[in-house]
Amino acid sequence: MVIKAAAVGAAMTSLASYPRLVLWSDRAHQLWFLALTLAWASFILWSFVFAWHAKFSRCPFFFARADLKLFSTATGSGLLGALALELWIDPVLRPLVPDDYPATLESWLAMTLFALSFDQLFLCFAPFAFFLRLTRRPRTAGGLTVLFGVFLLYLQARARLGQAALLFVIGLFAWRAVAGFLSVFFLVKGGAIMTLWWVFLLQLRHLLHIA
Repeated sequence: MVIKAAAVGAAMTSLASYPRLVLWSDRAHQLWFLALTLAWASFILWSFVFAWHAKFSRCPFFFARADLKLFSTATGSGLLGALALELWIDPVLRPLVPDDYPATLESWLAMTLFALSFDQLFLCFAPFAFFLRLTRRPRTAGGLTVLFGVFLLYLQARARLGQAALLFVIGLFAWRAVAGFLSVFFLVKGGAIMTLWWVFLLQLRHLLHIA
């Protein structure tokens, strides 16, 4: 059952991520190799999710409570987060890493699909399930998931943000920690759909810069 579910999840993730791989102009490997690598990685990550999330959190992964308050919180968080990124984070990062920002509607769609299908699987869903398996405690697993995201940002910052001001880097780390916490919070309280909804709202800010 877990293998079949993980295979379906990996297939859907690979299909949704494929446009992003196609638009990756300076990729170091052939497209078929990257697609197969992503499919295999997605299969492993989805195996974590389907094997351990429901078992140790006692909550289904794909469930959505009819909770207007939670939906309003996710919506407000997404909109406020998008505003904060647009005003304070994006103006600094866009000149430093222009390839991380979409320039056309096509690239926005590809990046958004990748962010929803693989980014959250890699940064939130799979790590949370993995740490649940290790600790059996949702709060501890959530904290470790947030730290995992911060550590990945540290690795990126060392290679790509050498020219950024220290105060900005501190703010960027603070944002990653808050965003990681909110992703886990919405996952636990409202399921994966609620997490994807708030992330989708963050992605909408890029449309303001597309002619």
